[in-house]
Amino acid sequence: MDQLSEEKKKLEEAIVDIMIRALEQEEISEFKMSQMSAFVLDGIDAAKTQQEVKVFLQTLAERWELFKPLVFLEEAKMQEKIDDEVAQGVLILLEHGKIENAIKLAKSVTHKQEQNQIN
Repeated sequence: MDQLSEEKKKLEEAIVDIMIRALEQEEISEFKMSQMSAFVLDGIDAAKTQQEVKVFLQTLAERWELFKPLVFLEEAKMQEKIDDEVAQGVLILLEHGKIENAIKLAKSVTHKQEQNQIN
């Protein structure tokens, strides 16, 4: 199973968990759950790229607020991936003696993170 398929499967499981909890706590009706399920199945199946999954998730959260925590979780995962890639890049630059470039790369990421926290 490729990485995107695994991520989609995990996302489906998280969505189902949220829906079941909401149904058990009577936050949604069975009819609403049926609507959500149809939307989720269509949207997940149609998503062929990571970007499409992200758009689907944002649309889902806009339609039903109970899914907003998933958007934040996915954004955190994406940021973690970016941070890992940047750390690898910094290490490679350092290994090749490009200290100034490594410092610039590290500073650019921390600057972007600071800007995101302000916004």
